[in-house]
Order: sequence, then C-alpha cells, then structure tokens
Amino acid sequence: MDINLILISILIAFIGGFIGTFFGAFFVSWKKESKMKGVRKIAKKGLDIIKEYAKDGKTYCIAQNDFNNKINITEKRIILVCLHKLGVPVENSIGNNFDIRNIRFSSKKIDKTEIESMELQINNGYCDHLFYADVDTYFTENAKIKTIRNIAKKYIETVFAKTKRNKDKLNYPQDWINNFTHGEHRAINAFIGGLINDRYFDNSTGEPIKEHIDKLIVEVENGLWDTTLEWDYDAYCNIRAQERLALDLSGSFLQQQENKKLEAT
Repeated sequence: MDINLILISILIAFIGGFIGTFFGAFFVSWKKESKMKGVRKIAKKGLDIIKEYAKDGKTYCIAQNDFNNKINITEKRIILVCLHKLGVPVENSIGNNFDIRNIRFSSKKIDKTEIESMELQINNGYCDHLFYADVDTYFTENAKIKTIRNIAKKYIETVFAKTKRNKDKLNYPQDWINNFTHGEHRAINAFIGGLINDRYFDNSTGEPIKEHIDKLIVEVENGLWDTTLEWDYDAYCNIRAQERLALDLSGSFLQQQENKKLEAT
C-alpha cells in the first residue's frame, strides 16, 4: 500500500477523532451551561420576589408567603440550599419537621444591595455546585442545634436588642420570659449568661448597639456560639453556683483578715 495513502488515512482519522472529541465536549458543555442558565433564572426569580419587599424596608418573613406561592416545590428543591448558603435566612419551624411547601424566613431586614450581590454570584456561576443539593437532609441534619440557634436568635431579637444597661445592671423588657417555654429558657440559659458583656451597649446611653446586635445574630447563625448553646443547663447552673460560693468565701476571708487587722490595732 502506498505510504502516502496510509499517512493520509491516519491524518484523516486523527482529524476526525479530534473534531469529534472537540465538538462532543463542546456540545456536552453547551448543554450543561444551557441547563444551568435555566436553574440560575429560577434562583434569580426567587431573589427578585424577595427584593421587591426591600423597597419598603420590610423583613424576609413578610416576603415568605409570596415566595411560597410563586416558587413551586420542584423549584424550591433545586434552589433553596443555594439561597440559604448565600444568606437568605431560611428557618426550621421549632419542634416541627422541615416543610418544603411552607418555607419560613426570619425577621431579618431585607437589604437590596445584599440581594443584588447574591444575584451577581448566581449569574457568574459561582453557586452552580449548590443547586440540586438534598434539601431535606440539609435542613434536618443537626436539627437540635439549629432549633437552639433559632431560640437564641429569638432571644436576641425580642429581648436582648431591647435591653438597656444601667451601670453594671441589665434592665430586661418586662415579663420577657413569658415569651419562652421552660424548655426553651433552659436551652439558652448559658447563652443568656454569656451575653452579659459591656461591648453590646453604648457607654453613654446604655442602649444596645445595633451593629453589634446584628453581628451577634450572624455569629449565632454561623455556629460560633454552638459550644455555649450546647452547654448542659444543670452543668451551667452548677458552675455558676460554685462561682458564687467562691466569691462568698473569698469575701468572707477578706473580711476576717480585715477584722483581725482592726483587732490588732
């Protein structure tokens, strides 16, 4: 066989294989990108619904009914984990299983700039890996700590953010404890004690500092307070009792020493 014919056949086969592989990969990539564009549009649709409420300075929980009515269950399953990872405050109902049909948002105020930043990240494809994640697993795993976090956020928003500091004493809203069950109060008792700190209050007025309160809520959402929230109530009370006993003994000892000095003179 002519060597030139052999070389031409090899070259044609090589070019054909290259073209086939290239266009095959291009087609697969194009098809995947087309699919992801559709998914991104669904996510943007959800964010646009929420963004409409930012005009009046409303909170996420005000937008939840509109979100549930306009985003169907299939669409929620595709985008919800992504939206939550980006910062949309999706909540579990305390004591209930996650309900995909009735998504609940927290009372966090909607920030239009923040929503637009989320949309930009989605449009650029930075969140593609978060779509199609198992919603039920994502929102139900570690359900206990998520429930306690929600109780802690409820305490911050309804009690701590309305508390005032007067010298070394905190003046809580009247009858605030009635808004919590006994179990909820036990669950966050150590957390309440951990918040007795001057940094959350203005030194001159005693009013809570909004920026610090907002950061505190974010810290709870991100799990930075989980160690305190998981602290056993009885163990916490026992340590507090030991601290008070140590202070009493120390005070008594100092008083005895002072009395001895007075007697010696």
